[in-house]
Amino acid sequence: MQILSWNIQATKGVDNVCSSKRIANDIEAFSNADIICLQEVMRVTDNDQVEEIAQFFPEHDIYFGAAINRLHKNGRLQFGNLILSRLPVLQAINHKLPQPAQPSAKHMPRQAIELIVPYKSMPLRIVTTHLDYFATKQRTAQVNYLFNHYLESADRFYKPSPDGGEEQFESIPETLNTIYAGDFNLNVDSSDYQLLLQETANGSLVDCWRLIHGDTPHAPTCGIFDHVQWQEGAHCRDFFFASQEIAAGIKDIEVQTDTAASDHQPVKISLE
Repeated sequence: MQILSWNIQATKGVDNVCSSKRIANDIEAFSNADIICLQEVMRVTDNDQVEEIAQFFPEHDIYFGAAINRLHKNGRLQFGNLILSRLPVLQAINHKLPQPAQPSAKHMPRQAIELIVPYKSMPLRIVTTHLDYFATKQRTAQVNYLFNHYLESADRFYKPSPDGGEEQFESIPETLNTIYAGDFNLNVDSSDYQLLLQETANGSLVDCWRLIHGDTPHAPTCGIFDHVQWQEGAHCRDFFFASQEIAAGIKDIEVQTDTAASDHQPVKISLE
């Protein structure tokens, strides 16, 4: 199984050209991904990037989560995250992430998409998200939300509710196999990064790059080509974090550092 994650910057490349086709071509050249996690996807009346991208992946089902869904001069503007899955989806949930007031920084609503798909003897939960960049208070709250989501999910696995019955009362599949992917807008020296990796009695998450590459510095995922937005140069903001239960099945992680189709680079992991 392959999972790819990429902040596509509303399909705008470093050349300021927007192209869903170029994004799709780069994804296909880099991977044969069963699950494609994209951040910063835009939908407006005359530019529906969800539909544009989906047409290049007819074998995948579409799950879009709008963090922003507001009235626009051309109809509605939606902006958020997208998952395309070639695997059957047992459950799909959209999460609104915390947005505590922080008047000192500009910010926008943020969300995460959670899918549960079949995987060997226990399903796999994959969550993709895009955390706040400017509002550090909000980003920390969002990191806390994701970590508590991981702990609560594990707790429900060990303490399942009774079978509710049929249709909407049927029990949701629970699993310990969890992967978080996306643009976390943090770096490995930050307290937010350490918060995600804290050890608890109920388990912990691991950074998939360090799982595979040890102390080798993370490959850069932004700032390689765009030196206007990223004046600090090439560095890593995009990660895969995994629960310990699924970590043993992760065989590789790779960053595609050649494409300039976005200000970020695509990242993929391979599972056995």
